Amino acid sequence: MFVKISRSLIVTFLGLLFVITSAQTNYGDEITIEFPEELLMIEFEKYLLPRFKFKTRINVLVNKDGNSFDAKLGIFPTGLEVFSDLNGFIYKLETKTTNKERLHRLETFVSWLTSPTGVMAIEDFSIEGAQVFKAVKTLEEKEEAEIFDGNIASGLGVSQKHCKRCHVVDDNAFAGIGSTPSFHAMRTFNDWQERFTAFWTVSPHLNVISITEVYEAGSKSVPTTIAPIELSLEQIDDILAYVASIKPKDLGKPINSW
Repeated sequence: MFVKISRSLIVTFLGLLFVITSAQTNYGDEITIEFPEELLMIEFEKYLLPRFKFKTRINVLVNKDGNSFDAKLGIFPTGLEVFSDLNGFIYKLETKTTNKERLHRLETFVSWLTSPTGVMAIEDFSIEGAQVFKAVKTLEEKEEAEIFDGNIASGLGVSQKHCKRCHVVDDNAFAGIGSTPSFHAMRTFNDWQERFTAFWTVSPHLNVISITEVYEAGSKSVPTTIAPIELSLEQIDDILAYVASIKPKDLGKPINSW
């Protein structure tokens, strides 16, 4: 009888020890991050952090009282870029802790945010079916997207001379035709670079614009109705460089405002 009771006590003690040890382990595998109020209001942390914990078993605590924390997330001038809203405001993670273990967990958090799984989680978050955030491109992708061989000043001049009859090409919001998208609006398109590289290959430009080296506008079946515009491939590069330099239009603002 005594042996049975002793064994029962030992099993109970080991069980309690396991629970305590597990609790200590779980408590240790955590980091504290301060989230900005606007993200807390839409409960972004309740959507994002459980997915991270499921993948890594690291618990992220949200600091709401302004006390000690390992890192803070927000729109800051410095910090590591992790994602942005659709207006281009970039959220960055500023590290505060110097603890090596917590720094390692923060690195794991950032790695997950920038991984395909994390990117999918960020971009799948929506409010009433509308996407709210998008992943931030890597530095290498940004540099590749920003390299253009054309002359920006020349591109502006060519655009003002030939494109302004239909499009708003600069800060004069009242130029062009109302039904035709401005350069600033088209700059928001995901495929803007492809559009401006080959704009002369599609209607209505196809019958109006000649490219000296490769293409003559109009044909016997579809003749030009106005004097054709003659451009060179170098000028196409200049226009592309100019468009790359302008700020995309905030499509949430009123018409004719920048």
